[in-house]
Amino acid sequence: MRATIVVCLIAVISYAVAENCGPLGGNVRCGGKNCCSRFGWCGATDAHCDPATCNKQFSAPASSCASQATNPLPSDSPFKVPNIDVCGGSSGIHCPGAGQDSYFYRCCSVNGHCGPKNDIQQQELYCGAGCQGAFGNCDTNRPRPASPTGPAKVVGAGGNCGPIVNTRCADGLCCSGSNFCGTGVDYCGAANWCQAKWGRCD
Repeated sequence: MRATIVVCLIAVISYAVAENCGPLGGNVRCGGKNCCSRFGWCGATDAHCDPATCNKQFSAPASSCASQATNPLPSDSPFKVPNIDVCGGSSGIHCPGAGQDSYFYRCCSVNGHCGPKNDIQQQELYCGAGCQGAFGNCDTNRPRPASPTGPAKVVGAGGNCGPIVNTRCADGLCCSGSNFCGTGVDYCGAANWCQAKWGRCD
């Protein structure tokens, strides 16, 4: 009986001194050689330091998690619109980053979407409160890239458009917030971040 009480007491003390980290723990970085787990706890166990899920941005610099690549997986081409939108713990998908300096599609929002997707969305929508640092970056002060230089290409319906690919939609088509050309409210409406610089908007 006494041994059981001692074990329980040790477990409670260990839990009480465990350090919160990352977006779930007040954006605190772990100290020593501790990794920040996907659940927001510091530690050096395999569960804390799992390279597939640990939060590199909030792990200690000397930890095995932080010593891995600190950026999310690169996209196939930095100037190609990624084929993903969902990210985070429910899907296990990392945001790849795209465009100049991987500014676009770099943060995994609290709702599990990669962004910002275009140059009219504020980065705080994706990189701010609740951003999932284990599945992308969570920096809200990265400078917005300069507008693309050189003549823009033109594509038809279903093609990629916007600043990542320096491409406009053909006449009569809208460039959606997700960087695709088309018509209708999903492409042309302000609520869906229609990009007037890259096509028509209603």
